[in-house]
Amino acid sequence: MKQYLKQKYPLNSIATFWGFARYRLKQQLKRICLFGLLTLFTVVLPFAAFSADPSVLNLIVKGQVRLSSGAETSPEGLDVVLLKFVLSPEGEVTPVGPQGRVKTNTSGNFEFIKVKHNLRAGYQLGTRVDGELYSSKIFFMKAGETLIERDIIIPGISTAVEKLETSQVSLVIESGLGAVTVTEVLVFSNSTPDKIDTSARPLVQKLPAGIKNFRMMDSKSVNSMKHQLEENVLKIAYIFPRGSTQIIYQYILPAWFGGLEINREFEHPLDIVGVFTPIERLQIKSDELSFSGKQSLNETTFLSWKSKVSDSNRLNFKISNVPTTSLQYAGVSVIILVLLFSTVALFYRQRLRK
Repeated sequence: MKQYLKQKYPLNSIATFWGFARYRLKQQLKRICLFGLLTLFTVVLPFAAFSADPSVLNLIVKGQVRLSSGAETSPEGLDVVLLKFVLSPEGEVTPVGPQGRVKTNTSGNFEFIKVKHNLRAGYQLGTRVDGELYSSKIFFMKAGETLIERDIIIPGISTAVEKLETSQVSLVIESGLGAVTVTEVLVFSNSTPDKIDTSARPLVQKLPAGIKNFRMMDSKSVNSMKHQLEENVLKIAYIFPRGSTQIIYQYILPAWFGGLEINREFEHPLDIVGVFTPIERLQIKSDELSFSGKQSLNETTFLSWKSKVSDSNRLNFKISNVPTTSLQYAGVSVIILVLLFSTVALFYRQRLRK
């Protein structure tokens, strides 16, 4: 370097000093740039890649167990579980298991910290109160999200039966010997924040007159559901949870000489009522029903009808082609013979009087 300076600049001159300073400055800048590049590749880029991977990010999931006005429990000390769901290779939603468990404070608040990101999984919060499971809606994580807030609602108990809405009614009619079997499937919707208890004010269904062999069908709620049948009036006492509840019951209606007429009164408009019967068996006629085609269920093809929109809440329809028992004809024959015998006896009695 000394030789270079001697050749480039004379000694003891200002040019020599400034040339040497520029040279040292260039060398320092090269070192700084080299150090900056080294830091970029060894520290900054790996950290950025680490941060961009959602699987290694942690977030907070928090919320509150909220009680409705009629709830009879305390929000403190409840176990809240964070559940995880993934799709199996077969495409089915599969629970992975609890991802954490915490307890609520005096206000019902809870918080899960350091929850790992997983953009391909679904999550749900759940807790048990008096042995019954309550949960939040299923939620999903988003890229870069650091906080998720979800609440769990504990409903109270209401007696507002009028707030129960009938969302669907299906009448499945199957032929028997001298009778038809009617299976009614009713779906009730409770859109209120509370459960609805119908013990004090039963839910009422007015069934056709002359029903026989009434029975409630198997369902999840049949063990806790109480019912009372007075002639053709069905009263149901049950605590309806939020959301939809399905009730199924069955009864028999006798048919005379292959036919009968069904009169069913509802507490709601008829546009949600459907009638179904297996194909090539019974014939159904009504001005209040419109044919809606064929439907298959459990390898059985049904003919289906839908009720027309009407201001009336009564559904009337006639059924024919019901297999007739020989007892009905025998009974008619006996009646005819009795009438004939009575007529002949009356005729001879009048002749003897003359």
